[in-house]
Amino acid sequence: MTAKRRTKKENAAVPLTGKPEDQLGRIDVFKKMCRMLEVRRRAVLDAAWREYYADELPQQQFIHLMMLRFSLPCNLARVMEVTGLSSAGASILVNKLVHFGCLLRYDDPADRRNVIINFTPKGAEMCSAVEDLLNRYIFSYFDNCKEKELQEIEDASRTICRALDRSQQDFEMKNRP
Repeated sequence: MTAKRRTKKENAAVPLTGKPEDQLGRIDVFKKMCRMLEVRRRAVLDAAWREYYADELPQQQFIHLMMLRFSLPCNLARVMEVTGLSSAGASILVNKLVHFGCLLRYDDPADRRNVIINFTPKGAEMCSAVEDLLNRYIFSYFDNCKEKELQEIEDASRTICRALDRSQQDFEMKNRP
């Protein structure tokens, strides 16, 4: 007897394997937190772009530059990975950011076939200024927190980061060629 394959719609209706339905409520608060943080982070980035950079850099390039800020220096493959752009799209993005004076593109001295992408002083200053705005905004979340609450938030954040790091490593191991 052959097993019937489920459709995507049927799979979506199947509860998490081995997890009781009441456990799904535990992740609802996490999903809500992620949505709230992402909406507010995007609002801060949008406000920073409008206030300081709209005249010199298109918004989409600004957003991609902010995505790259923790990955530089890197190569084009990493730009593709971080931004989700195709090879051609990542190359066009880098060329535009080089044109706007935010990035440098140069040959890797260790491998002539590889290109290194890094900040210019202007790009580094731009990202640093926006990072400062984001930090100040995040600190404002904690203005009324007691030290014990701050420690709980820090501990929970570290736990989440460890779980996400493990998840990413597991994903990479499963998807190696």
